[in-house]
Order: sequence, then C-alpha cells, then structure tokens
Amino acid sequence: MSPSFQNTNLPRRTVLQGSCAAILAAGLPRFANAQTEAAPIVATRQGLVQGVTEKGVSRFLGLRYAQPISGANRFLPPQPVAPWSGVFVADRHADTAPQGPEPVSGTPVTPAFAPPDYVKAGEDCLALNIWAPEGAKDLPVMVWLHGGGWQSGSGSCAIYDGTRLASRGDVVVVTLNHRLGAHGLTDFSRILGGAWAESANLSVKDMVAALEWVQANIAGFGGDPNTVTIFGESGGGWKVNTLLGVPSAKGLFHRAIVESGPLTRFHTAEAADEIARKVLAALGISETAPEALNTVTMEDVLAAERKVMAETPMSFAAPGFPSGFWPVIDGRFITRHIYDPDTAESARDVPLMVGQTGTEFTLFMLQDEAAYTLDAEGLAARANQMFGPENAAWLLQSYQRDFPALPPAALWFRLFSDFAMGALSNEILDQRATSGTAPVYAYRFEWMTPIAGGKLFSPHTMEIPFVFDNVATEAGQVMTGGGTEAEALAKTVSEAWVQFAKTGTPAAPGLPNWPQYDTTTRAAMHLDRAAKVAPYIDAKAVALFRQMLWARAGLN
Repeated sequence: MSPSFQNTNLPRRTVLQGSCAAILAAGLPRFANAQTEAAPIVATRQGLVQGVTEKGVSRFLGLRYAQPISGANRFLPPQPVAPWSGVFVADRHADTAPQGPEPVSGTPVTPAFAPPDYVKAGEDCLALNIWAPEGAKDLPVMVWLHGGGWQSGSGSCAIYDGTRLASRGDVVVVTLNHRLGAHGLTDFSRILGGAWAESANLSVKDMVAALEWVQANIAGFGGDPNTVTIFGESGGGWKVNTLLGVPSAKGLFHRAIVESGPLTRFHTAEAADEIARKVLAALGISETAPEALNTVTMEDVLAAERKVMAETPMSFAAPGFPSGFWPVIDGRFITRHIYDPDTAESARDVPLMVGQTGTEFTLFMLQDEAAYTLDAEGLAARANQMFGPENAAWLLQSYQRDFPALPPAALWFRLFSDFAMGALSNEILDQRATSGTAPVYAYRFEWMTPIAGGKLFSPHTMEIPFVFDNVATEAGQVMTGGGTEAEALAKTVSEAWVQFAKTGTPAAPGLPNWPQYDTTTRAAMHLDRAAKVAPYIDAKAVALFRQMLWARAGLN
C-alpha cells in the first residue's frame, strides 16, 4: 500500500492511503466498535490515529498537536496540523525538542531519563503521548510536563512511561514535548516586531496548544476534558506554575501539582530583550535584516543558545528566579508575575499541590565529594559559612531536633535544600494560602533510595517513579533499587496523586488525613514508609531563608 501525503504535515512513514470507509472495509479496526487489542483506532479532529493495546492499556505515541518548527515556523506560535485522509500510526515517539546536553548529567539516576534509542532531537517535536485503560470513558486526565529546566528533557523518557499509572483503570495519562531554550524562549516581539510580533513565550504557547488539543480530542481516548490535571517535576514544576499564570490557559486544566519546581517570577521585558539581542548577535543577524531568521538551522540556534547561556548561566543557588531563557511578562500572553506580590487571578481557584524531596541537592552537588561524608564538625563549619554564626547554631539545633535520625551529611543537604528550593516552594504555599480561593496542599517526599551506596538520601527526581508507579520497571529500579517496600510506597503515592486528579484532595489508604496547607500550622504530608503530618519547613528557618534569597535577588 503506497502512502498518500497530501496536506498532512506528518511523517511519511505514518500515513496510510485511503478513506475511512476504505480502511474499515479493509478490516482495520475502529477504537470503539471494531477494535482489536493490537491496533485501536481513534478519530481526532485532524483524522484517524492508530495505537497499540497491550495488557489492557492502549498507547498512542507521537501525536502531533502542531507542525514542525523548521523554516519560517521556527519563531512563530505553534501552527495547526492540517487534517489528513488516512490513518496516522501512533506507535513511535516523535522527536524530542532541539536541545543540548542535560544540565545535570552523569548522575546515578540519569539512565532512567533516557528516551527510546530511536528518538532523536529534531524539529518535528510538537507532539504528545497518551496512555488510556482499555474501555476508558470519562476518566480524569493527567498531563505531565517534563523536567530539564527550560533547556532540556522530553516527554518520552522511560521513567515517564504512563502504562502502569493508566493500568489502574481510572486515569488517562498524557506526556508532551514543547520547544526549549532559544527555540522556545527568545522573545523578538519588541526588538523586531512584524512577523515576530508573537514570538514571546513560544515554549509556553506550545503547552497551551497541547492542552487545547487535549480539550478537543481526549474524550475519544476515554478522558474527561473537564477533569484535567497538569503535573510536573523540576522544570516541569516551573511549567505548571507558569501555566497557572497564563490567563488564556484558564479552563484548559482544573488541578495542578508542582513537584520540586518552584517558580515565582517571570522575566521583565527589558531582560528578555537583552537575551534576544544576544541571540541575534550569536547568530550573526542584524535587527535591520531579521529575515535571515527564517533560514537558520536547528544547529545554528543551539550554538547561539550555548553562547548565551555561557554568559547568563542558571544559578542553582536561587532556582526560582529568572535567568537565561525564561518566560517573560509580554503584556498580552503573560501579564504579571505568578506569585508576586500575590497569586495571579488565573491561578487562585485551581486546587494546587506543592512539594519536594527531602534532600534535593544531593543530585546537584556530586562533585562536592566531602559533603557526602560530613561529620558534626564539618556540618557546623558549613552552616557557619552559609548562614553566619549568628544563625548556624539555632538552625542546626532545630534540624537536629526535627530529624534526629539523619547523619550530618543528610542534615547538611536537608538544610541546603530547604534554603535553595524549599523557601521558594514555601513562598508559593504561603501566597496561595493567603491569596487563593481553592485549597492548596503540601508534601515532602522523604523516602531514601539505597542506590549509590545510600549517599543520595532523598534526591531531586526521586518521587517520580513512585508517582508513575514505575518502581518495578527497569527505569524505576535504576532510581530506587526496586523491592517490595518501594513498590508498596509507589501504590500509596500514585493513589494520592490520582485522587487529587479526581477530586482536588490527595488521599490514599494508609495515609493520615491530608490537611490543607495554611500559614499557621504549615502542615505537609511527609511521605515515607510511615507517613506523618508535620510542618513543611520550620517557620523560623524558612523566614531566614526567604530573607537571604530575596536579598540576593535584589527583591527586598
């Protein structure tokens, strides 16, 4: 059967010739009435798509929600895919977005985040993936936004596979790719205008386009478009916070979960213009002859991105403040900071869950080998240097009181992680508790992985295999070591996330009642073998951390 490619904007290998009637006459199945377990077919607004069903879960990979980003599309908002007349065979992931190497690579957990071997970075990347229980109907939808900051990552990573989460039978899982780095967050709108007048926040506009695709099509896959949860970790958490601050995204999702990804502020227009001029300079393009942007290659843009990032690197000392390629207040798509001076109106009535792991920065500081074997004297010295002798003593006393079983190295990483990330997460919790109308919930993921000799304790990314119930998979075992204890905790954590997606309230058998966060009790669910409710961070400690971070950012 020779393929037909008229007006498809899809890869040549995936479109089969023929009308719907001819396809059905030839014996190919429909998803609803004539499906086989091997090849379910769903009708979308653009055309028919064919997936694969195994063990009661149907997966549809590489569904394009927008055209490739090559040529004139490179710095334009996502362009719609034209309808097609055949069947799109959705059995392979699309390209990942153009990107350089991971900012944090070579860690013990890195292999879990590899996409399939056939996946490459490329321009045909604006795609999403769906996992749905066989026979699904009107199920809550959970849309995952991948990590990797704004510069790297993919919705096709092994640890994000939605099979096991969907196999519960009560949720549809979606992952997606969007533009990154210079491709997605170079704002030429003010310095060039014209054809580039809508070039601001393209990465975020891609996500909105993907959520619009979900609204239009997910019912055909058994999902309820009126019960959509966005969730993401690290850079994915940044993206969840960002979408909460986009007025035009309101109504495209109904709950939100931020995992280890606090973001409170966006770029100013002035800061974004500076980045855009640096990109043009790195590309060798004049503001008076911008048409050359239509002919630059993916490699050209990535090279420019590397040059600009070398001049404006991301600072892990304050991961929630803008630097480098970052969403911008453009006055139309994003009109204000999301949590400064209060919660943006678009976010106030969306139930929210916010949290992080116990020792986030054990994954980021592997070159500081001494930190992983600290004794009490070394811990005191680091606390004195970081927080000053006037604060170190009471801080250490407080953390030793609250975490008596932790060795000095774990206490140091706990303290530093609460300072560098926890204070920002706590800012979001406080803002939502005081300037929101929907409930907000907090968690800390405390379980400690035995991999790498146990020295990582509870590092950045560690909750992901538990949220996706992927502990028993190959990728999950890379991160957790596997085992019945971890698998049991994964059942609990994934249940709590799914219950939040269903109802807006996290809960699971075996967990204590999960209270809403407020600025008096500061209550969070601490997830471990034995879960408990306790403050997110000690109130006096977080006040110090906030003062230090905001002073560093020049915001006091």
